[in-house]
Amino acid sequence: MPYSSNMFPALETELKQETFPDPYEAFMYHHLQYYGYFKAQRDSLPNSATHQHVWKNNPRFVLSGSFGERDDLIPDPLQKEKLLWPACVSSAVHRPAEAVSRDSFMLSSLLLKSRQLLHDEFGKVNPRLQEPRDLFAFCSGSRLLQAPRWPIECEVIKENIHHIEGVPPQPEYFYQPTGNEKVPEIVGEEKGTVVYQLDSVPTKGSYFTSSRVGGKRGIIKELAVTLQGPEDNTLLFESRFESGNLQKAVRVDTYEYELTLRTDLYTNKHTQWFYFRVQNTRKDATYRFTIVNLLKPKSLYTIGMKPLMYSQLDANTHNIGWRREGNEIKYYKNSTDDGQKPFYCLTWTIQFPHDQDTCFFAHFYPYTYTDLQCYLLLVANNPVQSQFCKLRTLCRSLAGNTVYLLTITNPSRTPQEAAAKKAVVLSARVHPGESNGSWIMKGFLDFILSNSPDAELLRDIFVFKVVPMLNPDGVIVGNYRCSLAGRDLNRHYRTILKESFPCIWYTRNMIKRLLEEREVLLYCDFHGHSRKNNIFLYGCNSNDRKYWLHERVFPFMLSKNAPDKFSFHSCNFKVQKCKEGTGRVVMWRMGILNSYTMESTFGGSTLGNKRDTHFTTEDLKSLGYHVCDTLLDFCDPDRTKFMQCLEELKELLQQEISKKVDEFGQDTDFEGSWNDISLSDIESSTSGSDSSLSDGLPVHLLNIADELNHKKMIYKKKKKKPLQTRKQRNEQYQKNNLIRVLKSTEDALKREGFASMLQKQPTFFKNSENTSSSTVKNERPRMNESQLNGRDKGISLDPSKATTLILSKNKGRMQREKPGFTVSCSTKRSTNTTQKPAPDAKPDWPRNRFLATKRGRTTMTLYPSLHIYTYP
Repeated sequence: MPYSSNMFPALETELKQETFPDPYEAFMYHHLQYYGYFKAQRDSLPNSATHQHVWKNNPRFVLSGSFGERDDLIPDPLQKEKLLWPACVSSAVHRPAEAVSRDSFMLSSLLLKSRQLLHDEFGKVNPRLQEPRDLFAFCSGSRLLQAPRWPIECEVIKENIHHIEGVPPQPEYFYQPTGNEKVPEIVGEEKGTVVYQLDSVPTKGSYFTSSRVGGKRGIIKELAVTLQGPEDNTLLFESRFESGNLQKAVRVDTYEYELTLRTDLYTNKHTQWFYFRVQNTRKDATYRFTIVNLLKPKSLYTIGMKPLMYSQLDANTHNIGWRREGNEIKYYKNSTDDGQKPFYCLTWTIQFPHDQDTCFFAHFYPYTYTDLQCYLLLVANNPVQSQFCKLRTLCRSLAGNTVYLLTITNPSRTPQEAAAKKAVVLSARVHPGESNGSWIMKGFLDFILSNSPDAELLRDIFVFKVVPMLNPDGVIVGNYRCSLAGRDLNRHYRTILKESFPCIWYTRNMIKRLLEEREVLLYCDFHGHSRKNNIFLYGCNSNDRKYWLHERVFPFMLSKNAPDKFSFHSCNFKVQKCKEGTGRVVMWRMGILNSYTMESTFGGSTLGNKRDTHFTTEDLKSLGYHVCDTLLDFCDPDRTKFMQCLEELKELLQQEISKKVDEFGQDTDFEGSWNDISLSDIESSTSGSDSSLSDGLPVHLLNIADELNHKKMIYKKKKKKPLQTRKQRNEQYQKNNLIRVLKSTEDALKREGFASMLQKQPTFFKNSENTSSSTVKNERPRMNESQLNGRDKGISLDPSKATTLILSKNKGRMQREKPGFTVSCSTKRSTNTTQKPAPDAKPDWPRNRFLATKRGRTTMTLYPSLHIYTYP
């Protein structure tokens, strides 16, 4: 039964009453706002202008800046909205009578105070509660994107940085060196003027502690110099935006600048990625930029690669995006020698296309974390794609940024059909500065999510698990290789440190569970390469003769499908010890035969029609399509293509073996035995790739370990005594033993009235020395039988022997009187030698109680092996 707002006048009157905010909620709003978690402002734009129409025209999403006018996309639950129940009731659609009754009861309840109002597709508010938040689900239609979280040491500017995707109208050829390129001398800030420098950058010795949206608290300083007037032509630099990297800029001449890149956070290494902005340009001037602290001795800049430039005016007026620019490009070793590892320099000249333009320079086409989120948002809100693409949260990074997991497959008709599907696992951006991987991933997702018949077929026969950005923290802060743990994640796939390397740990765990459910046909991790042109794969040689050379079939097919981009001859399948922690090797050892690392160059192609030209984003995205196309060929039920490729691979391998043998001057005769040669012996190592070794523990754990080791060393030094030679130890032992025998003998003689014997000092000392020396030679120096029974055999006894005899007799008497009683084996010196113990008193002396010998004193020392029995 339909209803309208005039059917509930009392309810409408009640809802129109003013609603007062809850004091506790107001307090919490203020508290969270103070610490920078939320800012109640709505008048901001999305972080990507490509998708602005999605945000502006769809009321299901709230746009909110985290501070000031920053254009970030974050939840805004702190707005003190007024209740919209009258509008909800007046705009309600027709519903059954049961639904009307239920909803009217909910609306009339005084306990209904929720502000979680949902909007329908037409922008109308429906009076119903939001569904509980799923711990693992990605944003639904009413869920918002997460703003990037930065380490609290990083300053972040408020401006929104966005670039259009433009395709160059003409091929962009490599730079051809003339040999006359200038090699500028490095001047430094001593002779130049610092025009831009980051204040606080965490480097080696510090470690990540916490993060927040917007980074460092407080007012954002203006680091660029202040222009003195319209005639001042100083460039204004900036890099404090997402994925930006520039540490310092020094003006050494009117149009010449020396640039210093920031190392990866919490390290002192990995200067390769750069991405910064310049303003206040002049059109007719020739500028020179020189990066002075690069670390790699080899670079694609030596063989023609050009930097990328982006003009904001050209993008706005002519729809021109990133383009390769630069002349007089030179990559050379820095002549400055400070005793540390050598630096390398990259210099180039540039002429800006416009006056007063805003331009950007980058090592490669940027692809930020926000770009990925905007793309995934469109997928999640596409009614068709969301049916076969499920977005989930794999985990949270160290900074709290979401690591997304996509599961792509068509719904199966039966459980048997679902179980029969094989899996394909793809990932990218474990190295944040290798944005090539993101562009290939984007091309793959564009095709696999399309309505192409080939894409539908792939979704029918495979389950795709995709992690599009493994290291979002590094991407956000502009690192080249490391995460915020200060370590290369692609060397830690075997880690057990879930808290330090969550992205890698959860990825490996996800694949491990996937292997328990179904066969994983292929694993591929997308990377970038800074020293080789073209695109190629690194794989793992199979140890199973049944599948000999099978791991090479997929890359060989890919080289046939993309002959102008993919180079099979650059592929390598050797498993090195230093690569044991990489994703490729770890997944191969987990049982995935076709486990690869795809390396795409920062430069361009040397093959076919694209020879000597730079790759564009369209080239990289097309390779994502070729991956899908090759998958279909690889899994074709008709095995003709597969077997043909396998035969060609055997021929190529035989030629390679013959070439290797010819180099050593041996005869080549492989009849029936050539395929038994180890493939690892034929191939060279992959040392030409970007391979940094594992740096051990994360930085914060490494600091703790260093502190513990330091404390242990200090403790050991305090307790350490100077070492003595064996002769010194023997002499000290004899001296202490002699003193102990003298004291015990003196006390025993005094008790028995033999004080007169003490007058024979020379004989006593003489025999005491003999006794002490014999004691040293025996581990347990007790009196032998000849000494104990000397009087019975008619042997004359000197005072020391008499004393020994008396002691032994006293011992025997006490043991006869008190069976089972063991006489104390230590001497307790009495303070009163004339005092005699009571005859019935039990001896209560502690055993082996001797004070350690101290310097300058003659006290008794503990020797457990010496047993002297005294008579009380």
